[in-house]
Amino acid sequence: MADVVRVMLQMKQTQFLAAASFGPVEAAPSIGIGKVEGVQVDHAFAPVPLPSGPIPALSGSNEFAAWSEQTPTYIMRATVAAEALDRFRDAVQSDKQIVGAFSDPVIQPITTCPNGPIGTDVDVANALAVGQLASMGLDGAGVRVVVVDTGLNIPYLYARGKHPTFDSQLSWGPQPGMPLGNIAVNHGTMCAFDICIAAPNCILVDHAVLASPPHTGPVISGLLSDAVKSYGVLLTWITQGPGTFAGTQQAPPLVVNNSWGMFNPSWDFPVGDPMNYSDNPQHPFNIIAGTLDSAGADLLFAAGNCGAECPDNRCQGAINNGIYGANSSAAVTCVAGVTVQGDRLGYSTRGPGHLVQAKPDIASFAHFAGSGVYPSDGGTSAATPVLTGVIAAVRKLFPPGRVSTAEMRELLRSCAGQSFSYELGYGIIDVSRLLSELQNA
Repeated sequence: MADVVRVMLQMKQTQFLAAASFGPVEAAPSIGIGKVEGVQVDHAFAPVPLPSGPIPALSGSNEFAAWSEQTPTYIMRATVAAEALDRFRDAVQSDKQIVGAFSDPVIQPITTCPNGPIGTDVDVANALAVGQLASMGLDGAGVRVVVVDTGLNIPYLYARGKHPTFDSQLSWGPQPGMPLGNIAVNHGTMCAFDICIAAPNCILVDHAVLASPPHTGPVISGLLSDAVKSYGVLLTWITQGPGTFAGTQQAPPLVVNNSWGMFNPSWDFPVGDPMNYSDNPQHPFNIIAGTLDSAGADLLFAAGNCGAECPDNRCQGAINNGIYGANSSAAVTCVAGVTVQGDRLGYSTRGPGHLVQAKPDIASFAHFAGSGVYPSDGGTSAATPVLTGVIAAVRKLFPPGRVSTAEMRELLRSCAGQSFSYELGYGIIDVSRLLSELQNA
């Protein structure tokens, strides 16, 4: 066990927690458990409101009003010295203000083996029937695509021939003063390029969750608690912004790309422990992901790069049943990787998933020469934004008020046209068939 364990705390609502959440404060309120020896509350992490129930699926103002009147809980975070963990658990049980404590594991980009590319982004565009999308005006214009990753470099995208719009207002980072949209070129910029293959006119949103080195050292990493806060920002926007439930009763299109995950069970508390993330539907991130989905946001997650034929070193031998936590949620589309020729990539993680066994959902294209960030846009890290771009493209004319997120997931699976397997889910994305089904929806 590490010398220090990172945890999330789920707190009952108080006036002070509510006032501090997402507010212009430098420090979150003090809480009682911070007085326990060996426990250090992160007072710079403003509390994140966690809805106490699912948002109704785009139905009516009365249901939304009922949801909005529910009392949320609030997520804070802390570190616990390993020798104080039992003392911490006892304090959690006795503190009536605490609903629960949960794992706050490190999350990292799903990069992959550095062998050479197979095909190019032009081949990917052809495989995605991008010409057909363009002929129908489906280019992602007006659709916000959130890249939850290491940060975006919009000037680099422009230099590589991609010209998306950038939404600086909805962009967010875990550290003050981050140059969102102009962060050093890295994994997130690769993802953004790959999104633009099918959705060249989308609106990119930078959520630089994995660009927070004070938490994790020199390795590109983030903490799951930062992803909770990222999703809280998006949930607030989609439910309270212009043209949402409060106005037209239609959620604006929002597509969220997540090319990251947890690589090994050792990063988490054991399965069965109430603090566990990987298999626990009550973990705060799994709850907020499901809530954001039900509010009308399409969530796409990479399956991972722990396939037996070419596993990432971080898998540490965990090459079976390696789709953990929200990457395996029923509320997301989990994406496996294939070449432009349709061959499964050996690093693509096989199911079953931990929250839902029937994962991945579908396969998309990766391991091609494209963004120039790496020799290959590889891993399920690339396969996911390639598919994200397709969803962003079609959402221009088929918003969540017309085709719900659950209906979109089902269409993706049914249009892939294969029997389910743990290697490729229901098969490889078939854009032409998806378009045909959407027009009949």
